[in-house]
Amino acid sequence: KNFFHCFGCGAHGDAIEFIRRYEKLSYPETIEKLAREAGIPLPQPDAQESRRIEAEKTLSDVLEAACKWFERQLASSSGASARDYVEKRGLKADTLRQFRVGYAPDERTALHQHLLKEGFPQALQAEAGLIILPEQGGPYDRFRGRVIFPIRNPSGKVIAFGGRLIVNTANKNLPKYLNSPETPVFKKGEVLFNLDLAKKPARDGNMAVVMEGYMDVVSSFQSGIQYAVATLGTAVTPEHLRLLWQLSKEPVLCLDGDAAGLRAMMRAAETALPLLKPGFSLRFAILPKGEDPDTYVQKHGKAAFEKILMTAHRLSQVLWEALSPGFTLDLPEGRAALEGTLKKLADTIADPTVKSHYASYFRRLLWEKAGAGRAAGPERSSHVEQMAAQDPMAAAEKLAGRLLTLLLRFPALLYKEHRDEVVAQLDIRDQRLDALRQALLTSLEQVSEDAFAAHFSAQFPEALAAVSDIDIKLPYREALSEQDAAALWTETHKAYIRAHLIMECRELEESLPQALQDEASYHRKIARIEEIKKMQAHNFAPVEPDAA
Repeated sequence: KNFFHCFGCGAHGDAIEFIRRYEKLSYPETIEKLAREAGIPLPQPDAQESRRIEAEKTLSDVLEAACKWFERQLASSSGASARDYVEKRGLKADTLRQFRVGYAPDERTALHQHLLKEGFPQALQAEAGLIILPEQGGPYDRFRGRVIFPIRNPSGKVIAFGGRLIVNTANKNLPKYLNSPETPVFKKGEVLFNLDLAKKPARDGNMAVVMEGYMDVVSSFQSGIQYAVATLGTAVTPEHLRLLWQLSKEPVLCLDGDAAGLRAMMRAAETALPLLKPGFSLRFAILPKGEDPDTYVQKHGKAAFEKILMTAHRLSQVLWEALSPGFTLDLPEGRAALEGTLKKLADTIADPTVKSHYASYFRRLLWEKAGAGRAAGPERSSHVEQMAAQDPMAAAEKLAGRLLTLLLRFPALLYKEHRDEVVAQLDIRDQRLDALRQALLTSLEQVSEDAFAAHFSAQFPEALAAVSDIDIKLPYREALSEQDAAALWTETHKAYIRAHLIMECRELEESLPQALQDEASYHRKIARIEEIKKMQAHNFAPVEPDAA
């Protein structure tokens, strides 16, 4: 059919669009890549497009020339202090070459003069962010007395630089880290350091981790953590998240355990919430106080660090744990205030399905952990509902058993709200559960509500034994009231519907390749898949949102 479609995020397009998004290339770079692989000569662009491409290539040329010069300076006699620094940080020669680490001498115009000799005019150097043109006085190099880390785009081209200060100067206000300014080829909020090297390991392992600095990424890469990237002195932006979600469905933000790290965590959480979609979220790994990824990996090794990543907290957990300590939860005023705060956060989520689950998850935590409601209220375990995402058939059977057990313990429910019709339509494959279902419906037809218990125990002892054999547990702490049981029955039935919808959606998606032979059938199945996903916001029972 010559198109692609992603059922997770809805992306759709042709081969050019697929490569452009997957490799994170510009449109011209994508065309060049495909044409080169197919052996097709490219037509020449028009005059205006030629000028634009030529300008980009010229910026690329001067940045590449600067990068090579920085690399040479690290190996020169003037780079001794920089070499001492990277050696103390444990970086090996192969790592320095792979990341093209360099050095900017503590001289006012060394790079500027070199580039002039190479034929790169002053205006171009300024446009590339390599020199600064003050209102008074002559131009001077932006990077001086710093170890230089080239910043590359996803295809590996140098687009900017980051510098770590190592030389003591008279000016005590110089920042420890300095990045290139934004240029036509470099937008800080749209670039992740090391994305070009990390994208394949991250995709292969479905694991991407965001660190705070270049050195963390480079040192971790050397230690085998090759799926790490870093933001460039900015908070996580929406474009960063889109890039990360191309690598992993749940990228991990690895932060220092200090106050600044916690603030960064909350900023990232608030940025991510409006963009969340089913299956795509964030997790947060908090390192021990005083540690950063670089020092932690060197002290404890790769395995210990990856264990921290695997146990990283989900976004929903982080929001609760960060906000709930600020409220007095044993008072109704405190609970109401926290509920209002959490509701405002959930309301920022654009996707209706994810929004619904976040709101339900926060309500459940308020009930369970803040003591809201009756002491004998429901403990809404999400275990079975989470199982539905992995094995919907097994989950549906367990949920059907829960429905029948509730009716056995509270037969009055069976006589109301057409629940007998729901029971008759349950898709039950376990013979013991089916026998219990038939016994319940038979008793309903034969006796009144008051006589139900005595009649059932006398006429259907084998059905009672089936409940004990299957060991169906209800998610409550103490004795249930009939009102609690009715609420749980409704909630469980919604979860049962959810499991069947998931089964149907998976079966439809699995049958799509065969349906390509019949375009009408293909589009009917696509429409039904989209319909099911829209239904989720209304029919799914509350579960922890990130597990949905």
